[in-house]
Amino acid sequence: MVIFTEGKSRAIHSPRYLTLRHVRRAVRLKKRSLGVLGEHDDDDEPELEPGYEMLSSFWVPGLLAGAVHRIKVNQKIDSPRKSDPSMLLEAEQPFFVDAPRFFLPEGSVHSVYPPSGYAEDHRILPHIVLTDPHLPWERRMQEGISKKELAKARNQVPWVALITFTQDELKLAPDVLERMFRDTSLPKPVQQTSTLAINTKLDDYWKTNDTTKPIKEDPLLKDESGDFIFIPAELFTSLFSPFDKNNKRQNVPHPDPSPFKYLSHVRKINTTGMAVSGVEEIGIFSIVVGYRSGMLDNLTDATVSVHLVSIEGIQRVDFPIKTPYVSLCSLHSWNYTVQAPGQLNVRRGFTNLGSTLNVLRAPDALIDQFREGDDVAARLAKRLEDGFSLVKYRVQTGEETVALYRGPFTPTTVRELQLTNCSNSGVDLQILDKQVGIMDITYSSAWQLGKTLALGDQAFTAALGRLRTAIHTRAMREAKLLVVTAMSENAIRRRTEILSDLSDMVKNLDQIHLSNTPDEAAPFIAGGPLQRWHRRRLRNKEVPGLGFSASAIEDIYLDEAIKAARSLAKATDGTIYDETNTPVSTDWMAVMAWVLDRMFLVGVPAHYLILDPTHLEPESLKFFYIDPNWIDALVDGALSLGNHMGVDKDRVAIKTALNDYIRHKPHFQMHTPQIPAYGFLLRSDLVTMFPDLKVNTLPEPKVQPPTRAPLLRHEIIADGVMLAFLDQPPASDTWNGLVFTQPPHQERFAVSSTLEVDSALLDIRRQYTVDRKLDPDRYQILETLPVKPQDVDNFFVWGSTASLTDLHILRLPRFAKQQLEILKKKMPAKYFNDDTATSALLAMQLNDPIYSLTIGLTTASSQAALRSLTSPGDGAAVEPDVPRTLQQLSLPRVDKYKLPNEADNDDDDISEPDDFLRAVAPLFQHDASYKPAPHVLLNLAPHVRAIPTETTTPAADISPLTTLGPSQVPGYTCNIHSVSLSDVRVDKDTLPQDLVFSVVAEKQNKHTRYKLKEFAIKVPLGSIKDRALMETYDGPGASMLSNLRFNVLVSFLTEGTSSFLKLRLVPRSEKGYIDVPKVKEMGFLLSLATVNPYQHQDMIDIYTVADYDNDPDSPHSSKFPIMFSTK
Repeated sequence: MVIFTEGKSRAIHSPRYLTLRHVRRAVRLKKRSLGVLGEHDDDDEPELEPGYEMLSSFWVPGLLAGAVHRIKVNQKIDSPRKSDPSMLLEAEQPFFVDAPRFFLPEGSVHSVYPPSGYAEDHRILPHIVLTDPHLPWERRMQEGISKKELAKARNQVPWVALITFTQDELKLAPDVLERMFRDTSLPKPVQQTSTLAINTKLDDYWKTNDTTKPIKEDPLLKDESGDFIFIPAELFTSLFSPFDKNNKRQNVPHPDPSPFKYLSHVRKINTTGMAVSGVEEIGIFSIVVGYRSGMLDNLTDATVSVHLVSIEGIQRVDFPIKTPYVSLCSLHSWNYTVQAPGQLNVRRGFTNLGSTLNVLRAPDALIDQFREGDDVAARLAKRLEDGFSLVKYRVQTGEETVALYRGPFTPTTVRELQLTNCSNSGVDLQILDKQVGIMDITYSSAWQLGKTLALGDQAFTAALGRLRTAIHTRAMREAKLLVVTAMSENAIRRRTEILSDLSDMVKNLDQIHLSNTPDEAAPFIAGGPLQRWHRRRLRNKEVPGLGFSASAIEDIYLDEAIKAARSLAKATDGTIYDETNTPVSTDWMAVMAWVLDRMFLVGVPAHYLILDPTHLEPESLKFFYIDPNWIDALVDGALSLGNHMGVDKDRVAIKTALNDYIRHKPHFQMHTPQIPAYGFLLRSDLVTMFPDLKVNTLPEPKVQPPTRAPLLRHEIIADGVMLAFLDQPPASDTWNGLVFTQPPHQERFAVSSTLEVDSALLDIRRQYTVDRKLDPDRYQILETLPVKPQDVDNFFVWGSTASLTDLHILRLPRFAKQQLEILKKKMPAKYFNDDTATSALLAMQLNDPIYSLTIGLTTASSQAALRSLTSPGDGAAVEPDVPRTLQQLSLPRVDKYKLPNEADNDDDDISEPDDFLRAVAPLFQHDASYKPAPHVLLNLAPHVRAIPTETTTPAADISPLTTLGPSQVPGYTCNIHSVSLSDVRVDKDTLPQDLVFSVVAEKQNKHTRYKLKEFAIKVPLGSIKDRALMETYDGPGASMLSNLRFNVLVSFLTEGTSSFLKLRLVPRSEKGYIDVPKVKEMGFLLSLATVNPYQHQDMIDIYTVADYDNDPDSPHSSKFPIMFSTK
């Protein structure tokens, strides 16, 4: 969603935009204070401080849509010769401004209130927040007014209005719909949408009957489409007519759109602390408020529809209206529920939320059930207290069991475990709980997830591969140089050394034939030219190994890889790259940003974060600690890609460079990079009602911007679920409370403080044209007005007559003028000095009180609930300011493969694995009596025999497959052929191939009443002399091609002395059978079958067996021939 900012966008397109924005602002302010701000450095600060907003009555664009605009160009051309006259060129071009008219572009709606499907009190006026501040005024509504008068006006009439309707007011009867759309091309019967609108093209809209249409017919618009609502003529007249002092509707010739100029305004806000709009520092929104409240006399909850309608052209409608309905174009719509009296409201929602504070884990009632059991149950209760859950788990050998799992969010602090080795599979990160005999797969699952996320990001995978190549190339080059120069300093000369010694070499050329002094080693043999460069041939043991696995290289490779990684991790100014300077390697920039995003848990699926819905109940606030071991495993899995060496030293080098960044304090900053360690999850309808629900931490920072970013990540991760990360523990000096506040652009609007069927109570609030902080009584109500329907000159119209409440609309402009009169009369002039009623002024009056929830984390109840987040169970404290570096920095455990009786290489010292490595990687073998279950065999590799075997007696009656009549047994046409061929093709290499089994039902089958239970094909197994298709089958199995009503099951069958491969087609039905007329075909594919190598064209027989549910003579056997051909 694009947020309008009135200038250059400051959006940081990163999930870590909060920390990056804070760091860049801190660097900018520090540079400014030191006077070293660069010429191209951005020096602008937000115009509004956090918590402030600026209201405008309208934002009219420079050019309005709808009208014809003309551009004129004049150019005077003077000749260089004075004698030639000047030339004046003129041109004129008409043009139109394109703007929304019948529908809103995607992303135009920021939010609505009340949210779709939610309930709210009847006194609330719905409103819509638009991302484009110009949109309500993009089309001209005030005709006959000069541009000068418009320029001086303090209000502008918008071309849109927000109106609430009951279901009865918009619901059209079937006969009305049929008559209204009789002459249109819409499919019949015409259906209304959930908000009771009808989508149609304008060409059909103009053909509707019994409706008054404000939109003029225009051939250029006939293909445009939109949603239209059809309002009863009497209701339309009441909604768009003025009311006099006696609350009676006045008779006017045309609808009056001028009251709507008080119902649209613009708000410019500082978005600090907001989850959705916070991507920009400043957000500007237009807000359209409805002027019709909910029903006043409903005894039960009732659904209403809210429509943002176009009122363009309503001035052309004549009163009285001669048709039953008036149609308006609906640009956006939604439904909400008007509550019956006594229902939950926003205030109660905030109050109840403060009492649900706890840590993220299973409910205490569930844990208490385990505490009362034996030792094993008590141990499980302890694991549940630590945030674990039991999950379904399949071990490597195929058996299904349970395992313990916990996500990165834990209800207790977690110490750094002794998982210091990198992993190549994640299996070695599993931990067995010996007390309950259940495996903990927390960190192995995190490792696999990290690898999966990395594989799914092509850009990261490519950057990581290039980075690994760069590190490996540099490290191997330097390691080889060190190994060679260790034998002799003159064994190899670097380019820099040669260039530096060129001057001395020229000077000493005349001494090249002389022998060296006795104390110098002879680099060459003195003598004639033929002997000068003579060298003794080195023996094999004297030639150093320069391969990656050579012992000399292994000893120094890691150090050189770390040096290479650190050099690539630098900025162009020689410092560590920290995302505020220019990197040396763009691949390192991409890899570091991706890893940091994962440390902020970006992209981690929700079911890894919240294991069970019971951990986060509705209307609850849960705090948690972020397990650093889980993050370590996630990052290790991601960085494991591209490991082609087994012993992955490049991964260790990359992690070491990442740790350098995490530990260092960047230039112009006062702290190390902020990495999340704690957080909270808020699940509440308040998050849905107010997506930008503002979150502030206590205590409030003493300076702006604060030294550290209060929130590191702040997002809406699901409907009604807010996630926030911090780097400080709760109840600490830097974080001892939370404040949840309604956002300024999503505040509620209400008619009055109370609104009943027969009365209302209006509190006129104080308004200011100066800083409101100057008034000590700024929170006091200026005047309270009790109002009844029969009062003269009312601000609210209850009904079209004195005895009804069918309208419940604001009386405008009376309401706005009455507010201004009271303000001018009772507010001191030094605080309020204005003479015009505006939409911004009325919006401040209509604002419902802003609710704010403050949760103190230092109270006794809060500390009791959050005690587990202050220290681990063993009492070891967690230091909040210690950088959260990666800990898996040891090399992965890899047993080097060596052939039996293989002698050690002269230069490679390949040692056997030590006892510890033997212990962690033993050879697992089952007992000789172990027989795997069938479901285990189904998961074995293709080369392992996993096909069951059965034995039966030979069938008595096998006849050729023939076409049968409609009253006889169903018939099928069967064939077997190679893919894309009509027969089984055999080549000279006899490679395994896929075979297509075609089973097509005969036409007569559609008239039968047989019910097929199973259709089996028996393929003879044996050699060529046995006239068999194949000797055996060890492929991965068979799969259906298109008819998914069946499963194909593979087994071996022995009938007497004959062997078959039995392929059973079984219906996927709970009844156990399928009606034969529903079966058109049952083709399937047998993968990787090794066909017998027939040398010439031949035919063999294949057998079928069909079993029917309602046939006493079933099963029926038959056979069909298949053709072989050679390639």
